[in-house]
Amino acid sequence: MLKHGRRKISLFFSMIFLSQIAFLPPVFAKKTKVSTPESEYKYQQKVLRKLEIEKYERSLMPESGYMTYEEYQKASEDIPNSDRVIPEYKAPKDIKMKYVPQYSYKMVRYNDPPGSVDLKIENTIKFNKQVNGGAITSPNRDILVYPVIYYYSSNQCTAGELFVIPLDKSLTDVERILRANVVKRIPIPILSTEKNIDENHTFRTMTPVDFSADGTKLIAKEKIGNSNDGIWQTNLWVYDFQTQEKRNLVEVRDAIRYFWKNSQNIYLDDKRWDIYPLGFDAENPDRLIVNAFGYTGKAPKFLGTWSIDCKGEKTLLISLTDPIAKVGINGFKAVKSEVIDPNEIIADEKKQEKEIKKERKKAKKALKADKKKKKQALNKRLKEMKHEEVSTMKTYNKHPRKHTATAAESPVQIEDAPAELEESATTPQELPVETEK
Repeated sequence: MLKHGRRKISLFFSMIFLSQIAFLPPVFAKKTKVSTPESEYKYQQKVLRKLEIEKYERSLMPESGYMTYEEYQKASEDIPNSDRVIPEYKAPKDIKMKYVPQYSYKMVRYNDPPGSVDLKIENTIKFNKQVNGGAITSPNRDILVYPVIYYYSSNQCTAGELFVIPLDKSLTDVERILRANVVKRIPIPILSTEKNIDENHTFRTMTPVDFSADGTKLIAKEKIGNSNDGIWQTNLWVYDFQTQEKRNLVEVRDAIRYFWKNSQNIYLDDKRWDIYPLGFDAENPDRLIVNAFGYTGKAPKFLGTWSIDCKGEKTLLISLTDPIAKVGINGFKAVKSEVIDPNEIIADEKKQEKEIKKERKKAKKALKADKKKKKQALNKRLKEMKHEEVSTMKTYNKHPRKHTATAAESPVQIEDAPAELEESATTPQELPVETEK
């Protein structure tokens, strides 16, 4: 009986509480905020201020950390070789060594003695597949020419090319050679051998011999042979930098064969013989001088000193007894001269370290000033935007307007509103409707 009484009492009070709640105002119901031109404009200004802040934050990040697709495409554009910055080479430091020997360099003549320059193919080319040879500079030291040897392991043969690197004239003669980098080279070679790899163990190399006195022409020798049989023949090439023409002067070999066939009845095609380019004639800069030798199995037979013009039109016999001729030596190269005093190197290192610390401190100070300047510009811009918003809201309040339930259901009508407000009222559908709980 007691339990039934308690249930009746609790049911009675529950009915009274529910009847009172039914007459209470709906305070817990969600209230939909009416979309007006004012609210739409304020939302637009809020988004624009947020974009300004994001733009400021993006400017403080690394370039690769926060990029749009257009910015990435612009940063990925190829840089011409002429505009590339090559860092200065620094000798490696070994923590176990207090001093690493460093050498000083000097300029010497390249083709000295005449005809002595040649390429040596070492076994390391089989692993590297490409080797750069010794370089020669023009007499006025404005360009550098160097040979490249390519190795094809499938047939164990080689090919060669000559490339040109423009030199930095603002540096000293030695520094412009030491700072020359293959990145700055002209991509198209001036001279190339055949790249025929059908014959096994065949080698072809292209070696610069010397420049002309005015630096407008270059002599090069192309050696063709076999690793198991020796050198077969040497071809004489000349390249004109003004006209960009190259010519294989085969006429000098034809003239030598013709002379010995008619004078001594010797057919050089049945023998083993070759030419050795020496350089430009010192007395006639437009002519080239070569020596010729025949191989008899014992001492080589001297076949004469010959001269030919750069166009291959006229070949002359200089001497049949004297292999020495007046040859100009015009090109230069850089060679090691002596070891630098360790005290000088240590002093330079300390000086460089001070300069590096000074530059880092300067860069850090400039970065801090730039960041402060950007922050001030952001605050100024946000203040201007806020002032513009306040003035625009005052203009809104001066004109009557009609409200609707939501901006999406019916457009907002503004009576006698200014032109800038009419423009903002035409795009409320693009913005979300704000609601508050």
